[in-house]
Amino acid sequence: MNPRLTSEPGISGASRSGLPYHILGTVQQTVVLDLAPGRGVFSDTGAMSWMSASIDMQTRARGGLGGMFKRVVSGATAFLLSFEARGSAGHVAFGADFPGRIVPIDLDPGESLVMHRHSFVCAEDGVALDIFFNRRIFSGLFGGEGFVLQKLTGPGIAFAELDGDAVEYALEPGEVLKVEPGHVAMFDATVTFDVVRIQGITNMLFGGEGLFLATLTGPGRVWLHSMSTSKVAHRIAEYLPGKG
Repeated sequence: MNPRLTSEPGISGASRSGLPYHILGTVQQTVVLDLAPGRGVFSDTGAMSWMSASIDMQTRARGGLGGMFKRVVSGATAFLLSFEARGSAGHVAFGADFPGRIVPIDLDPGESLVMHRHSFVCAEDGVALDIFFNRRIFSGLFGGEGFVLQKLTGPGIAFAELDGDAVEYALEPGEVLKVEPGHVAMFDATVTFDVVRIQGITNMLFGGEGLFLATLTGPGRVWLHSMSTSKVAHRIAEYLPGKG
């Protein structure tokens, strides 16, 4: 028997392909996916929170050895976890690693989204997951977010974790948004991502914003973290006892 969810979901919906989901909680959200027999989803290793007995979990090298290598280069996990309902319907849940929101993104066939590796939560089996290399090495070396990002291509629904509140912009062609790199969560593949150095010696030395800003140029959608994990870690570090 599949356990019945009695918690009140904040958001309930279904993908265009008919995959039901429930997003629970407010500050620390969890997404619960209802899988019909034979239906599956996948995630990074260590992402699953709980699942019903009818769910079969397998650790797989998605994309073969080449896919494993690219994922290791990106700093993501080498393997991915696959979850499939066997025999009867079931559900599987994935929780966020940091206070914030879980955002569903339903991708059309061929539609792509570029996502920071820490933002990816899970996706249904129809979604293709690959590594996205920035065009300029400079962007990766100094962007603060790693040279390699993850690219998801539809059809299917994917779920992203955004730290703090999810802030979404719709950029017109040629419109530019400058962002502290740690706040960039994901963006449409039509958006150009680059990194520029902050202008002015005084700004660089005393501005407190680091040396670089990410630039996102439209057209397309951009999702930002309202909370930067690195800034939170820095604030917490101020209250930790010193070494030795």
